[in-house]
Amino acid sequence: MQQPALVPTARSWAPRSADGTRMLLGLVAVVLESLHAERPRWPLWAPIAFAFGILVYFALPVEPSPMLLAVLPLGVLGAVAGARRAGGLAVLFWLGLALALAGFAVAQLRTLQVAAPVLPRSGIYHVEGVIRAAEPRHDGQRLLLGDLVIEHLEAAATPASVRFTVRQTEVPFLPGQRIRARVRLQPPSGAAVPGGFDFAMRAWFERLGGVGFALGAPELLAAGQGIGSRPVATLRHAVAARAERVIPGADGAVAAALLTGLRASIPDKVWRDMQASGLAHLLAISGLHMTLIAGTVFVVARALFGAWPALALRVVPKKPAAVVALVAALGYLLLAGATVPTQRAFLMAAVALLAVLLDRNPVSMRLLAMAAFVVLVIAPESLLGPSFQMSFAAVTGLVAFYELRLRQLALLPPENDRQRPSRLLLVYFVGILVTTLIASLATTPFAAYHFQRVATYGVLANLVAVPLTAFWIMPAGLLALLLMPFGLDGPVLQLMGTGIGAVLEVAAFVAALPGAGIEVSPWPPSSLLLLALGGLWLCLWRQRWRLWGGAACALGLVIALTATPPDLLIDRRGDLVVYRATGGEAHLLELKRDRWLAGQLVQAVGAGTASGFETRPDRQLACDSLGCVAGPEPGRRVAIALTAEAAAEDCSRASFVILLTGPESCTNGTPSFGARALWRSGGVALRIGDGGVQLETVADRSGDRPWVR
Repeated sequence: MQQPALVPTARSWAPRSADGTRMLLGLVAVVLESLHAERPRWPLWAPIAFAFGILVYFALPVEPSPMLLAVLPLGVLGAVAGARRAGGLAVLFWLGLALALAGFAVAQLRTLQVAAPVLPRSGIYHVEGVIRAAEPRHDGQRLLLGDLVIEHLEAAATPASVRFTVRQTEVPFLPGQRIRARVRLQPPSGAAVPGGFDFAMRAWFERLGGVGFALGAPELLAAGQGIGSRPVATLRHAVAARAERVIPGADGAVAAALLTGLRASIPDKVWRDMQASGLAHLLAISGLHMTLIAGTVFVVARALFGAWPALALRVVPKKPAAVVALVAALGYLLLAGATVPTQRAFLMAAVALLAVLLDRNPVSMRLLAMAAFVVLVIAPESLLGPSFQMSFAAVTGLVAFYELRLRQLALLPPENDRQRPSRLLLVYFVGILVTTLIASLATTPFAAYHFQRVATYGVLANLVAVPLTAFWIMPAGLLALLLMPFGLDGPVLQLMGTGIGAVLEVAAFVAALPGAGIEVSPWPPSSLLLLALGGLWLCLWRQRWRLWGGAACALGLVIALTATPPDLLIDRRGDLVVYRATGGEAHLLELKRDRWLAGQLVQAVGAGTASGFETRPDRQLACDSLGCVAGPEPGRRVAIALTAEAAAEDCSRASFVILLTGPESCTNGTPSFGARALWRSGGVALRIGDGGVQLETVADRSGDRPWVR
């Protein structure tokens, strides 16, 4: 009997190669056919191409030369010219390139536009300036000062604004007043861990050059001139103070946040409960709040205009109602402080109201794409923030879902006159449930990436809290604002406070349930990028090939779940060390107490809490008065030397040494990291593997950018 050939010949490979070629050609044909069929949906990808250019700019390790801005417009024009000459699908490449280059240019231009001096060093300064914003806190106020004069700093080196807290004073400070204070200030701090949240970057785009706290009570320099000189900011303060005066406790602080965007006085426990229950989005003025204000005004105004025959016979009532709603949304934008998230919410509401005026469908993917484009042009840095990502993810998912017209499924009972009331109730309940499910599903990956926490019962909490907010709290708040000039807002504010109390009780109940919040390990950026692109592929296309987006989402989820956090984290001062043992338990060494920074480091290793640095029974961690040794086994140990005397011994027995005091390196050549190098690095993360110890620094991830100090 003939034996099978053990080595395949060229001829035996040919059919397989041909089959592979045919499969590849078939796949290309499917892609081309689907792209042609999706031609009406091509414009929806314009903001994604624009956002890609923004993302590339912020991902650069070094700041590009400003001279590049003189070249980029030529590149955009060249790409547009290429699109005009190209035929077929090549036009997509050239238009996408033009949009990406434009996004890159807009991001760089924005960085240069907001450039302002940053405080050169930490210290005690005598500061004089005008109060831009005054946020109430439970123990005082948080003031934002502009028009600054800072002792020992020249005008060219003086920041555009600084922010600091003051203790409780007899008379609260108001926006527009000029004050002088002795303040402990420091430059905005960068990321605490490699790839972590970079407050210095956010402060750069807010033109915030220093943060700190006042030493003693500030001195008021211009009382009469200050009050009322900034009417909108003064009005915000007055409304917030009125809400907290009428509604006592945490309910009043939340009411002030919903009406004015001033959230500094919300107690920490309320924040924790709202985050654990998945209701934290209700505390930040977003698209939900703006839609509720504009929608309520639109419905009421349309009913009033419709009841006015002389107007209703000449003008379609919904159009003047849209104008009134737009004015109301603009007023709410100003009252909320016109922050970037609020601007984004206003733009989305304004685009929808503009569609009503133009007899267009206000709930469409094209209008959403237009709103995203406008937001990215105005504030390209918002692309990196959780507010932008979660807001547009939720709305994109909802619009895509309702575009499929799932309301016509047989899950709902047939409509008839006798069943109409019950049907409307069922439609409302199902609508709230489905909307909450879709919004929660769309935003969960972004919440997990940015906050390393997933609210297990978020759908349950939102199912109760969102209707309370939509039909009780926000309408009462709107009515209170209208009655406030006449002094008749007291009972309505109390009604609003009762609704807020119910929401906070729901949050506390859900947060106390077993497993209410799941702590997740930090995700790599590639996982979120794949999940976002996969979700967009599912939502923006209409042909069957949109299901391919599920594969990208699955791959992103696999990468996220298989990623491992660092084994050891140390802050730049060497005051805090966090070690993650093999079983996932975290241990914290605090040489100097810093609760906020310690929380950042513990969260970065994927743990919610951490025990102290002490010798473990499995000897993965061993400590004495001179230092600690951490690692899964004797051949893979990292020593942390707390004294100069321990350095020599640690250098001889460990595979890597962190020298918090004493010499800067091991004399015997053992890999090490000294205190000065640690300070320059901004903080380090170590991974202990079979191939040795891998070290990554904050400076490596942050690069050389204008906001990095």
